[in-house]
Amino acid sequence: MDTHARRTARPGQATGTLLRLEGKDALPLLHRISTQALEDLAPGTVRATLFCDRRGRLLHRAIVAATSDRAVWLLRPDAPTLPLLEFLELFIFRDDVRATVPREDWSVHLVPRSVGLPPGTLREREGRPHEVQIRPDWALALAPAAAPAPDAGLERARILAGLPRHGHEIAEPFTPFEVGLGPEVHLHKGCYTGQEALLRMMTYQGVRRRLVRVQGPGAPPGAPFEIHAGAKSVGWVTSTASETADAATSAPRAPGWTGLAVITHAASEPGAALTVEQGAIEIAHRFEILPPLGL
Repeated sequence: MDTHARRTARPGQATGTLLRLEGKDALPLLHRISTQALEDLAPGTVRATLFCDRRGRLLHRAIVAATSDRAVWLLRPDAPTLPLLEFLELFIFRDDVRATVPREDWSVHLVPRSVGLPPGTLREREGRPHEVQIRPDWALALAPAAAPAPDAGLERARILAGLPRHGHEIAEPFTPFEVGLGPEVHLHKGCYTGQEALLRMMTYQGVRRRLVRVQGPGAPPGAPFEIHAGAKSVGWVTSTASETADAATSAPRAPGWTGLAVITHAASEPGAALTVEQGAIEIAHRFEILPPLGL
């Protein structure tokens, strides 16, 4: 591992992860240790991948991008570079992989719109990814790392779209299937950390929780916090944002909040009486449990 990467990955200088990997083993390494099939990733394309522990629980998520110079980039808007760099370092022995942080004064930002690219592709500028279309309605953009002001509208849009975020839904208590990231798991590309546990979950119907959107009255409480059905704990609210309009009709409504939660299947059924410390909540939307690749 290039020590330059460790020197330049100083906290507080940029938002998100911008990590460049070079060397013939860069893609094979990521293919070997993460959930996604990556060995055939072509220049100009991107795929999201996950790094899990042996139980199939989430540790890291990153967008893997290949540029025209055959470099491989790891991008994410919601977590710093250094923890991912240190994680990768655990797996590099004799591999031909060199990691650098090429611009410590640049950040990765989430953009809630199309940037005019097909999903899964990127636009380059000055030898690095400039814009990345991660799905039809969401993109990543690289820009100088001026500290952005908190954007409540962006957080609300993320919650409405059901996009997981590091430290919220992308966290060790959860598996990819529970937070809507099934398509970023490939179960038959070969062994990787967590593959056995993830395969068992699919084989024996072991996914016990799902991602939902919930809503409640009053000011948004800080997450995470526990959800109960009666005296029983049934899950966690993981993200919250203010909600002053009905999400379906945009009609004004009494002040309240909307959020993402990971709860048991039974608790997500219509009519379930759910409470948190602040009072009663209701389920506004159940996100689909998306299947993995390779089955």
